[in-house]
Amino acid sequence: MLYELRKYEVMQGKVPALLNRFSSFTVPKWQEYGIRLVGFWTPEIGGHNQQLIYAWAWESHAERVEKFGAWRADPERARVWAETQRDGPLVRRVHNLLMDPTDFSQIDLGVPYGPDAATRPPYVFELLEYEAMPGRLPDVVQRFRGFTCDSFAAHGFRQVGYWTPSIGDHDHLLVYILAWESVEERNRLFGEFRLDPERRRVFAASEENGPIVERVNNVLMNPTAFSPMR
Repeated sequence: MLYELRKYEVMQGKVPALLNRFSSFTVPKWQEYGIRLVGFWTPEIGGHNQQLIYAWAWESHAERVEKFGAWRADPERARVWAETQRDGPLVRRVHNLLMDPTDFSQIDLGVPYGPDAATRPPYVFELLEYEAMPGRLPDVVQRFRGFTCDSFAAHGFRQVGYWTPSIGDHDHLLVYILAWESVEERNRLFGEFRLDPERRRVFAASEENGPIVERVNNVLMNPTAFSPMR
């Protein structure tokens, strides 16, 4: 699969109106066009409070061009946009990133990140973007493949998936999503992981020739009521 991460910068005070347009019209229309919505979130910690984040899944670039083009040309879409924007635009700008899954991405391997959402409260999701040092993305990916993913699992982390850019952003990026029962659980388990002596040993060995990660951007997100991923 090909994944598309989309971040909306929303006009001040327009988040409720935009969420309503997504829930009442846009998401049902996407289903008619066969556009696969993976998850839809609002930031809780990090990011900013005028932001919406969601992800699509495509079988290929060709499918994306065909279905997204048909959706953009839908006359009913144009009508609803005109009605909902009579008092001005709802969206300031949209950032999108097309991503390929890594060979250890749980969502593509069919590994569930938790029990059926109908049997539990919604999770808090964490979107993490690792910006690798120039030329060191393969080392970052290999550390996750060879150690971090298994260590995360041993420490009780719920891993959704891992991706690298296909089109958009830059070529030194690893993107992944985790799922937590709460922010408190997140802080506790990350604290335990950081103190793990094996983690310290592996990280030190992987950085013998210098750091491999330049910076990490993360945002904790709550799923919307219409998000398939909960």
